[in-house]
Amino acid sequence: MDLDSIMNMPGIGPIIASAIEDGRKWGKTFIQDSSWKSDKQRMANHAIYESTLWSVGNGIAGGVVGIAGIPIEIATTLYSQVKLASTLFTIYGIDTYSPSSQPLVLAAAAGVSVAELANTLGSKVAQQAIQKALMALPNKTFAQINKTLGIKLIAKTGEKAFLNVAKIVPFVGCAVGGTVNAVMMNACGHSVIAFIDGWNKG
Repeated sequence: MDLDSIMNMPGIGPIIASAIEDGRKWGKTFIQDSSWKSDKQRMANHAIYESTLWSVGNGIAGGVVGIAGIPIEIATTLYSQVKLASTLFTIYGIDTYSPSSQPLVLAAAAGVSVAELANTLGSKVAQQAIQKALMALPNKTFAQINKTLGIKLIAKTGEKAFLNVAKIVPFVGCAVGGTVNAVMMNACGHSVIAFIDGWNKG
């Protein structure tokens, strides 16, 4: 099954929407917790740490059962990385409510820089310019941008699956799956932080 076919599956949209909503809620729990003393960097580092720990268990427990025909490995990785991106956006005060924010979250989770996103949209590398360009897109083009970013994000899962040797050596494969998940989740978190830094400078 190719990536384009996966992105066309009816289950992908709800997974992304759910991940963004759940990430927003998780981000708010950090913001509302006075023990963090409004230290956004500490909140973000902890969110990345918790997501990384969760992904280790996810990699070890990963199986072949699918959600709406989507391989569980792809569904859970997509969900967890988009959720983390949405959480970090919320911690740093970036809107995740409006439809035009979805490409931002997907781009950040996929490791796309602010400059790359601006180039895709043909806009200047600035918050207002990118937001204006996103809001001005026809629905069909907007959906295509989301699909392209979703495919890029799912492709990262494909790279991880390459490293999964579970079919050859089951027990070793489980350990490798957890380790690779952790590395990818940690890298995702830091690429989202880099995106946010670039966004805030724009």
